[in-house]
This record gives sequence, C-alpha cells and structure tokens, in this order.
Amino acid sequence: MKFKSSMQKALFFMSTASFAVMAACFFLRDIDFFESLGITALTVFTHAMLRYIGAVIVALMPKSFTDPSRRCYQPKKWEPALYKKLGFKKLKNRAPTYDPDEFDITKRTPPELLQNSCRAEAIHKIIALMSFLPVLYSLRFGALPVFLITSVAGAGLDLYFVAVQRYNRPRLIKYAESFNNKSKEKNICKK
Repeated sequence: MKFKSSMQKALFFMSTASFAVMAACFFLRDIDFFESLGITALTVFTHAMLRYIGAVIVALMPKSFTDPSRRCYQPKKWEPALYKKLGFKKLKNRAPTYDPDEFDITKRTPPELLQNSCRAEAIHKIIALMSFLPVLYSLRFGALPVFLITSVAGAGLDLYFVAVQRYNRPRLIKYAESFNNKSKEKNICKK
C-alpha cells in the first residue's frame, strides 16, 4: 500500500494496530488488564475510523457543500485577533497535512486550494462532532469520564485543524482573486 504522507501511514498503522489489540483482548477479556487494554484499543480505533468516515461524508456531499462563497466558510471579523492571541502565525506551518498534494501550490490552482481548504474545514468539523460518539461506549463499559476526556481531546484536535484552515482562508481568498484577475487580463489581451 502506498501512502501520500506520513500522516496517512500513521493513521493506517494506528487503526490497524489498535484493531488487532482490541481483537486479541476480546478473547482475554476475563482478565481486567486485557479488558481495559481492549477498551482503550477500541476507543483509539474508533477515533481513527472517524477520520476516514468524516472524509467519506464530505466526499459524498455535492461540491456546493464546500463552496468557498458560503457564509459558513467566510472569515469572521473577530478571527484575526483570536489567531494573533493564540500565536497561529508560528503554529500554522507545523500542522500535519493528511494529503500534502491537496495544498501544493505548484500542483493546484488558487481556486482549487481555496476549495480544498473549505473541504478540509468541513471534514474536521464533522469529525469534531463525531468525536463524541465513543461516549456511547460508557453505556456498555461505564467509565464515562474516560470516554468524555478522549472525546473532548479528539474534538479539540480537529477544531485546531479547523482553525488552521480558517486562519489561512483570507490569504487564499486574496490569492484566488488575484489569480482570477490575471486570468481575465490574459483573456482580454488575447482578444
């Protein structure tokens, strides 16, 4: 299997390993340690799978769902101050990318980059919401605080990626607008 990024490789191996541990522990569940290990593996596996499911959900949506002109993808006036306070300028280049080709300025046009940014935001918002599904495991296994903590941590991680996309959006909008203006100028010059 060929992976486009180290993030894809890590997610694949994390989910595969946690599934294997979960399956092995299922057979040894009469021993408390293995039951705990199995539940932990189940939770890790679930959070890993939610990342795939979120991407599939957005892929199944019409392209208009992630249209950059939609109000939900427009930068808000209060966002720049928040990102400055959180020090995003230093952090933004350290965020891992699941598929680096989607944001490669040498392979994508500015409008494509803008669309990909909105798609990534939508995926991470959906994953953040779905991160609370493992809380339902507490109905079977108890330990609600543990499932709640892992769900909040998972949602927080995805909300960070939403913020990275939103932080970059104003620059991508300007980049796409300048690209569109240059394209119009080329067409006028050709006539």
